[in-house]
Amino acid sequence: MDSYDQYATASKATVWHGDGREKALQTHIISQPSLRNQPEAILSEIDRWATEKNICMMTIGPERSSPIMDLINSTRPSTMAELGGYIGYSAIKFGNEMRRLGGTRYLSLEFSAEYAAVANALIEFAGLGDFVQVIVGPASESLGKVAEELQTGIDVLFIDHHERFYLSDLKSAEGLGLLNTGAFVVADNVDAPGAKDYMQWVDGREEDASVDEGRRFKYRSQRLPYVLPNGQQDALVISKLI
Repeated sequence: MDSYDQYATASKATVWHGDGREKALQTHIISQPSLRNQPEAILSEIDRWATEKNICMMTIGPERSSPIMDLINSTRPSTMAELGGYIGYSAIKFGNEMRRLGGTRYLSLEFSAEYAAVANALIEFAGLGDFVQVIVGPASESLGKVAEELQTGIDVLFIDHHERFYLSDLKSAEGLGLLNTGAFVVADNVDAPGAKDYMQWVDGREEDASVDEGRRFKYRSQRLPYVLPNGQQDALVISKLI
């Protein structure tokens, strides 16, 4: 029994992250030389490890990532950014596919320095350190840095951090000119209460009709429902800026 197993056995409270699982996963992956420079094998091992430990990692996973992979393949984005990188699973998944298709860069914005360090270690181990950039700090601040550095906008924006920041950070990206007409915005966990105002915004159905007057950014959205491992209903929404 390793140190994480001992901790998990002793703990009775249900936790989603921050109990040592992230660092334990990093140690497990990097201890296997055969996985180096093998992005898909690394992701499969992350999924297998989480299943074996009977824990839920806050990752997009193979099923929920499928429509996003389809979007990447159909649109072939040059630049993609995510808000909420966690341990780097989505950055490895989507960054690897983008690089294969000739994309330019993948930007992963993560608030937690601890999780960003795990993400950086796994991204480097996967051989994607030259394509994926992890930026640490609040998304509202990091988006400003991205806007200063990018010569062109973001083709796909993936939002998967705390739901109460979904709308404010989307509006920041809009205001900074990061989203060009035709760009896609993908948001996970949109059935969470904190994402209600975000959904009203991308659906163009604000409760206060005056909010819609003169707005420059309008979207056409598709909602894709799914069931979380714990049985909870949730959904992913893909919105196109029109």
